Amino acid sequence: MPYTPNLAQNPSESTSLDKLKPGKCGYVVKVKAESDDIKKLMAMGVCEGRIIKLVHLGEPMILQVLGSRIGVSSRLGETVEVAPCEEDNCCEQGQCSEE
Repeated sequence: MPYTPNLAQNPSESTSLDKLKPGKCGYVVKVKAESDDIKKLMAMGVCEGRIIKLVHLGEPMILQVLGSRIGVSSRLGETVEVAPCEEDNCCEQGQCSEE
């Protein structure tokens, strides 16, 4: 059974990954990068439908993806559109862990 995250009330209220608050989880809605950058992001696990957590905002941004932490440039973070999860710390509570 596919996992459905508990997103904000209005899923159209998506934002770029670099605007997500540290500690928040989000559901990747779209990646608007160039072809080569999309391949890099996908190789790191950042793709449409994925739940990711912003651990640290800066250069690089630190993301938690599928249990691993990765560093992504802010430039690439701007190209990833996410729908923030409703609850704070939902990743720690296991509500956003992908099965």
